[in-house]
Amino acid sequence: MENIKPCNARDFYETIYSTKKPAGHPWVAGTASPELINLVWEGVISPGMKVLEAGCGIGTESVFLAVRGMDVTSIDLSESAISLSKQLAKFYGVEINFQQGDATNPDFPDESFDVICEQGVFHHLTDEEREPYAKTITRLLRPNGLFVLRSYSDKIPGGPQPRRIKSDELIDIFHPYLKLEELRRVLSFSSEKQHRPLGWYTLWEKR
Repeated sequence: MENIKPCNARDFYETIYSTKKPAGHPWVAGTASPELINLVWEGVISPGMKVLEAGCGIGTESVFLAVRGMDVTSIDLSESAISLSKQLAKFYGVEINFQQGDATNPDFPDESFDVICEQGVFHHLTDEEREPYAKTITRLLRPNGLFVLRSYSDKIPGGPQPRRIKSDELIDIFHPYLKLEELRRVLSFSSEKQHRPLGWYTLWEKR
């Protein structure tokens, strides 16, 4: 597999979040993804569960989960993103444990969370970072805990970053540690450069 070096994600996202309004980010939808909303609607993710959002961005999904009664912790590389997240949480009147830090190596105790959600972390990782990330997710999940991963897929045209992910890459990295419950292509939000792109939605359970 070709080892594609990522851009400096910390600098990239800090620049984006500190210089553009949230509506100017093509990945910002103003709400949680349909897949996450459905997991809450069906009770798969339920009130009182301890949830970590890795790479929370401006906190839209974290706030959604907190509004629905989850105990939410959120982490992001960008200090500006965390600042925006706190403003959104304050507006909705919810308490969320926001932390600025690296979602691939967070300083949380083992088995801290019932659910870990991420949208846009995995497709930025190098080959060398992928397996340690899978081990970190596994370490942080409680027994039978759930991991909700959404990423770019190989159906999206474009350059080296974010990386375009094939289904067998996801299975090769996570299946040794987690049981695959669902994997399907979903419609991601379009931009001027990408018309109706298809990303991955995957749901995993800790073995």
